[in-house]
Amino acid sequence: MTATEANPYAQIKAYERGEFERLSAYLEALDAGGWIEQSYCTDWLVYQVVSHIGSGSRIGRMRLEQWVNGAPPATREVMQGVWGHFDSLRPEQMLSAYQEAAAEYLAAEAATPDAAGLQEVDGFAGKRPIHAYQLGRVWELACHSWDVYVTRDARARFHPDAVALLAPRLHLVGAYLDKERGAALSTQPVVFKLTDSGAEYTLDPSAERPRLAQGATADAPLVVEGPDEEVMRFVGGRHFVPGTQPKLKASKGSAQDLANLRRAFR
Repeated sequence: MTATEANPYAQIKAYERGEFERLSAYLEALDAGGWIEQSYCTDWLVYQVVSHIGSGSRIGRMRLEQWVNGAPPATREVMQGVWGHFDSLRPEQMLSAYQEAAAEYLAAEAATPDAAGLQEVDGFAGKRPIHAYQLGRVWELACHSWDVYVTRDARARFHPDAVALLAPRLHLVGAYLDKERGAALSTQPVVFKLTDSGAEYTLDPSAERPRLAQGATADAPLVVEGPDEEVMRFVGGRHFVPGTQPKLKASKGSAQDLANLRRAFR
């Protein structure tokens, strides 16, 4: 394992800087109607997705400052205050609020040495190195910026830098699986094979908190193969895009098994 593979924090920072720049440029050019269009998230309009990214950025900055500088923790009460502030904003107020929070977050991240990515910290997922928690931010930003882009461009895809970071590390991020539908699947466990990178993962849909585990289980009744980016969107609950041709296939199991699995991912 190389130093970069063991600690991808520098690559995480570079992706996030680029993605925030791309998203800001897109939003700055968006007309008023675009802010209140339905995003890919069925519960949120575009401005509400941006609100989520903004509040997550502010809380992400607080967590970094706590872990690295010993700042006060981002308690549940503090986070509720951040969410309440962003939830109170109107569509026309969202751009400046999001950009301010994103700038704060990027500044805090830039001030954190790359070597700190290996520092063990205690967060909502237990003890993990900082870079593992920051990969969660990459996952959130890749998913939710795509939710905005795809509203007007069915060809939108996760950025290649996010794909390269996440493909070998999907076990560190969450799968957007409906618990009841997942538990009801007759084909368990499920193996995912990412054909670009060669990464393989096994998913137990009946687990209390389903997560991808590294490696392929030999006796899995359903094996799903596809391009890295499309597998990521699949496990992120973002596999259905009208007007596009899916490239995922069941190399073991039936097309109906794959269709049932699709319905389990929200």
